[in-house]
Amino acid sequence: MGISSTTVQPDHSAAANWRAMTIYGGLALILAGVFLIAPAPFIIDGGIYLDMARAMANDGALAIAGNGGVEGAPALTKYLTHGVDGRVYPQYPSGYALLAAPFYKLMGVRGLILMNAGAALASIWLTWRIAAHFYTAEVARYAAIIFALATFILSYAFSIWPHALSLAFVLGSVYCAVAATKDSARLKQLALIFASGLLIGAGINIRVDVILVFPILFLWLRLFARPDDRLSPAFLLIGIVPGLMLASQLNLMKFGAFSPFSYGPSDGADSIERYIPIMVAGAALLVGAWLINTPKMARIAMGRFGVKTCAAVVGVAVLAGMLVAGGFLWKILYGAYVLVINLQAHDAYFQEGVERNAFGQLLFWGYAKKALVQSLVFLPLVIIPAYQFLRGKNVVGASLCLLAIAAPVVFYAMSQWHGGGSYNMRYFMPALPFIAILSAAGLQAITATGAFSRQTTLVIIVAAAIFYFLMQTVSRGSPALYAPAALYPQWVIAGVLSGLVVVFLYRSGSVRISQAAYCAALFALSYSAFINFSDFADDAKARAKQHAMAGAIAQSIADDALVLSRLPILLIEAEAGGAAVMIATDDNVAQSLAAAEAFEHAGRCVYFHNSTVAKLMAAHLPEGAIAPQPLWAGKRAFPGEPRLAFFTLASGQSRCAF
Repeated sequence: MGISSTTVQPDHSAAANWRAMTIYGGLALILAGVFLIAPAPFIIDGGIYLDMARAMANDGALAIAGNGGVEGAPALTKYLTHGVDGRVYPQYPSGYALLAAPFYKLMGVRGLILMNAGAALASIWLTWRIAAHFYTAEVARYAAIIFALATFILSYAFSIWPHALSLAFVLGSVYCAVAATKDSARLKQLALIFASGLLIGAGINIRVDVILVFPILFLWLRLFARPDDRLSPAFLLIGIVPGLMLASQLNLMKFGAFSPFSYGPSDGADSIERYIPIMVAGAALLVGAWLINTPKMARIAMGRFGVKTCAAVVGVAVLAGMLVAGGFLWKILYGAYVLVINLQAHDAYFQEGVERNAFGQLLFWGYAKKALVQSLVFLPLVIIPAYQFLRGKNVVGASLCLLAIAAPVVFYAMSQWHGGGSYNMRYFMPALPFIAILSAAGLQAITATGAFSRQTTLVIIVAAAIFYFLMQTVSRGSPALYAPAALYPQWVIAGVLSGLVVVFLYRSGSVRISQAAYCAALFALSYSAFINFSDFADDAKARAKQHAMAGAIAQSIADDALVLSRLPILLIEAEAGGAAVMIATDDNVAQSLAAAEAFEHAGRCVYFHNSTVAKLMAAHLPEGAIAPQPLWAGKRAFPGEPRLAFFTLASGQSRCAF
């Protein structure tokens, strides 16, 4: 069976079986995950999203905190928040709070997990539907399976993070746009395009990078799907406006800035000002693409001047662009290399917790984080449909997928943004379904002449499992090989697959080559699945431990106390019980001292979370102001755990003791 450039309708019985399997299997997975996964975030980002949902559900507020109701206390800020007029606002878009509040009201933290799991299931279904518009029913099924099992969607399906939710909006928008190009009724086409824009606008209120879908669809419509249609891109833009207005209004209420992309006062990598030149250049590109029918102009030029002359002109233009913006282009290329291939080469900025160990291995909060190909070892399968695209086969479908993959890679490559604390490249979540679609198309092309029996297929999967767990054993048993064994085997597998894919394209009729390519592809897919299921298990294990420690702390901390900390995710349960939390760092010592003084004056307990914070504050207090002996929360369950050590003011030592 070859790849088709048109939609092939599946037979009704097969489609019904596939839908039933997806629905019932997905619901079972959701219910199991929602009730089995610890209701706790993985890192501080998730803690802020939980705060947002809780504040909206309980108080109908955009602010997640104030001054704890204590006279004289400043705004009790945390990481990733800003204090504005005595209130604490998260930097993240508040649309998440609006959507998450009903789920939190219904089931608490597990409601947030339920929302994400439902969004992930919807994303799997949408991946299947989008693929079915451009490829065969078999490819569509492959795509959904690859996306669900061989990518890192699972880690975010049962998390307290917005990635799965925003992805559902991304895919919903793409699906509407694709459906519009397949519909013959003009009014319905425009309605679907408008709906696509509405979903982009709504998604911006969850994660601002959803805006990348707009240039993806705009360029796809103008260059590939409907180059003679200028009205559809205009309707796409109009559809985004309500969402942009909502985001702007929410940011006005939070920060006093009527901007859809504001993260509050900032001079860091999340500042919008540094992207203004890129936004202006991007806007100019989109306007040019809207005004000029590029495919038509290219056909006219090639007809009049010849293909070689036009190719030479394009080559000169590209060379001129490289000379003018060579530094910027190199920055993007190197950033893409770092994020896609080798995160160990990251050098763009310093981040606390990201450092090299004694063996020179770059570790992220103690673990070896993976670049994209080190999670998706099967990525070279994309080469096959990309090559066919260049030869004019299935141009419309492949172009959409390639644009959707390139956009987040280019955007985040500019700054080498790796996504902070996670096992994988979470910022590339919007690209995963489209990688899965193209990989499925590549796999089907190989299996047309090179598939094996079920027994042989099982042997390959088992071999991948054995090799993966062998590498894990080596990684965890040897500090010197910790990162190499966890990361570098993926390069070897992907390299072998890349070579076989290239040979397959050159000799696609060879059964032996096809079988070798199929073997490598299946091994890579299986290895990727084991990687991502292992990441999910590690994520769940870490969250379970943090949840247990948070519970132990909540049983010890006084309900009206103030805790100065750098580990807010361990204080979530205490906060739910009424305790106030503030982050204490070198940058806000004065505010932290003011908060401690105000709470002490009000007769409330003040705790300094572990020795790091206690030493920081003690340096600015009279000698002996902080009691030297720590108080241990959960000392039976976690004896000697430094994250459960608390210090208190000597003046309140007796009444604040555990």
